[in-house]
Amino acid sequence: MFNSEYKLCAVDLDETLLGPDHEISARNESAVRRLATLGVNVVIASGRMHESTLRYAKQLDLHGPIVSYNGAVVKEPDTGIEWLHHKVPVECAEEILAYCEDQALQLNFYYDGFVHSDANTEWLQLYCGRTGSPYKIQHGLRSAMRGIAPTKLLIVNTPELTSGLAPYFKKRFEGVLYVTKSTDEYLEFMPAAASKGKALELVADRLGCVAAETIAIGDSYNDIPMITWAGLGIAVANARPDVIKVADRVAERADEDGVARILEDIYGLQ
Repeated sequence: MFNSEYKLCAVDLDETLLGPDHEISARNESAVRRLATLGVNVVIASGRMHESTLRYAKQLDLHGPIVSYNGAVVKEPDTGIEWLHHKVPVECAEEILAYCEDQALQLNFYYDGFVHSDANTEWLQLYCGRTGSPYKIQHGLRSAMRGIAPTKLLIVNTPELTSGLAPYFKKRFEGVLYVTKSTDEYLEFMPAAASKGKALELVADRLGCVAAETIAIGDSYNDIPMITWAGLGIAVANARPDVIKVADRVAERADEDGVARILEDIYGLQ
């Protein structure tokens, strides 16, 4: 029998709904589509830019708001209407640009629907190959982006380097920026007001739902705010240990259709 207790379900993409091939499995797609037809509001909640979430929303036939940029943006896929858009302060962006230029680090600068990069590096191709994000090469990026407030900034490098930089940047921008790891190679910088949890709370309120009626499913540190806010927070089995610790339930791994399996169980899907 269908369980209608949870009216809103937020699902992360990478390493949660998506498999290692960065695609949605047939079983996951079927479960999400079934929920939507039963009246559940299914919301994509991703660290990705809005533009690189759209093909998945189309595949799943979802027309509600999408949480992107780790909660800095909430935007309708069909109309382009923004419910929320936080930006990184210009002075913070310029300091990070200068640091990455001095250290020769790959920095993704998210502005106006594109990833802007100083050069077409292997790290940029790693990122865009995974996400399908539209990008522009902007030689002299630091000068070109002077005075511009981006939606997000992201350093792409080895897991060891990005993990090593995380404590420094978290302390440097404490209270000003939300600095987090979303995938091993990524260190992300968002406005302090941004988080998937805050964005999901906004979406729930606009859709007439409360936390107790909400499910959130994820795998990484950037998913913790929404997993802890939701009435039922779920981590997939491949999630970081810190995420599993705060989750109410643990689903099967992303590469084992974990999202579909747990939604089938919770909602009584046949």
